[in-house]
Amino acid sequence: MRRRVRASLVRGLVRASGAVPAPALEALLRPLVRAAFARRYGTVVRENVAVALPHLREHAPRLADELEAVPRAFERDVARVVAEQGAHWLRLARGADPDGPGGGWIEDLVEVDDSIDRLDEILARGRGAIVITAHLGDWELLCARLRRRGHGGAVVGRVRRRDSSHRWLVDMRRAYGVETLPQDAPPRDALRVLRDGGVLGLLTDLRVKRLDGRDVPFFGVPARTMTAPAAFARVHGAPLVPVRCVRPFGATRYRLSVDAPLELRDDVAREDATLDLLARQNRLFERWIIDAPEQWAWHQRRWDVATPHG
Repeated sequence: MRRRVRASLVRGLVRASGAVPAPALEALLRPLVRAAFARRYGTVVRENVAVALPHLREHAPRLADELEAVPRAFERDVARVVAEQGAHWLRLARGADPDGPGGGWIEDLVEVDDSIDRLDEILARGRGAIVITAHLGDWELLCARLRRRGHGGAVVGRVRRRDSSHRWLVDMRRAYGVETLPQDAPPRDALRVLRDGGVLGLLTDLRVKRLDGRDVPFFGVPARTMTAPAAFARVHGAPLVPVRCVRPFGATRYRLSVDAPLELRDDVAREDATLDLLARQNRLFERWIIDAPEQWAWHQRRWDVATPHG
């Protein structure tokens, strides 16, 4: 029943997104998001921050001081970003023809900087690209902007086949030209995307208990980190290409940028190479999050550790 209610609510919001200006749509979502944070997600934000604070005190002391001084303000900032994301996703769900004018707002909202040359060079080889990113900024806009730029492909994501309220995410991506491969799909499906010269998108910063993973430091604390990126890099013989889409401080547009590719080492044992690659990935994500802390999904559980309350 809850799933059907959520599905009906989402469908109504998608319809509303066609008649309501983007700022008004975001304003409509804010009280819904604030209520969700008051019931549950605010607690998760505080728990995650508590885990990360010792590392932040050492590596980003100014940010650590801000998080300790005004924790509730930070929760509100995270909630605001979630509402903003929701408004964008509802617009994407209405369709954004990757080859037509209907998605022009995506280009208006997301600028692409010169670092995109790194991705273009890899794709020019004709063997596709393994793109990794984090739940930071707006990862769905990232996919849509790459598709608008002519880069086809698919993302690997969770598909809840019996949950109509979750299925709309799959439909949303299809509306702007990107397919979703279930996380439990055979690896050959993902490798086929690469062999066809497409982009394979992976969100790799949060824990996924049902997938193979290793405990790798994240903000100085062991965190279950999926091994799929290293596995694809090894089988396909290609680097991981880190891409992020975040809104710089004070800016009105998002910026899509590409960091230097992460290569799998071939001079160490297989397991050591996997752990090394995942550790470098996590350190990169840490830097991204410190640069735009409120834009990361602090409301999603990341660590399997006890945290202080109060």
